[in-house]
Amino acid sequence: MNNTLKTKEKIFKAALSEFNIKGYSGTSIREIATAANMNVSTISYYFQGKHGLLKYAFISFFEPYINIIEDSLLKFERQPVLACLKYVINQLMNYQYQNFELSRFVWREVSIDSQIVRETMTTYFRKERYLLQSILEKGMKSQELKKVHVGVIITQLKGIMTMPFLNSIYTSEVWNIYYQEQYYLEKYKDHIIHWIDNTLVETENVSLTGNV
Repeated sequence: MNNTLKTKEKIFKAALSEFNIKGYSGTSIREIATAANMNVSTISYYFQGKHGLLKYAFISFFEPYINIIEDSLLKFERQPVLACLKYVINQLMNYQYQNFELSRFVWREVSIDSQIVRETMTTYFRKERYLLQSILEKGMKSQELKKVHVGVIITQLKGIMTMPFLNSIYTSEVWNIYYQEQYYLEKYKDHIIHWIDNTLVETENVSLTGNV
């Protein structure tokens, strides 16, 4: 990694830590500069201010996120749809777990209406919708999956998949469930697969598809 990338990553890591503690709106560039042990002008040079850091966070998170879905579709092109869907879920949950702090920040910020969030919806969310919709519609056409309202199912699925990252403080402080730990993540993934089987699959077909 060259010096430019090292500097950018150091700034971004400091910013992400501050954002997660104080929120994006509650964090100043000076606080980020102090945390990164750099001056404000350096941050402005690399990111053009706090807005640039937010945009960088979204790109850093959603580019690999979308790639995971696309790669999974190619890998499972000739395999059962349910196996593909479960694989996608498994890979996305692992990705979010491996980038826990970034995942928590991004999902929290996209719940707030802003211009950059609308831009994100236009690009990444529409792409995600198209890919997930294609999986479900293919499964319904082949009768591997029940006939369902695709929009409702995708919305529910996203809610389930983002919960451990959006509500990590609640789950750890109230229930002593720590999704930052692999054990709890694996248990939670099992619950998602169970939800998929109960919601999308006819009972007699579940045993034929298996889990990923």
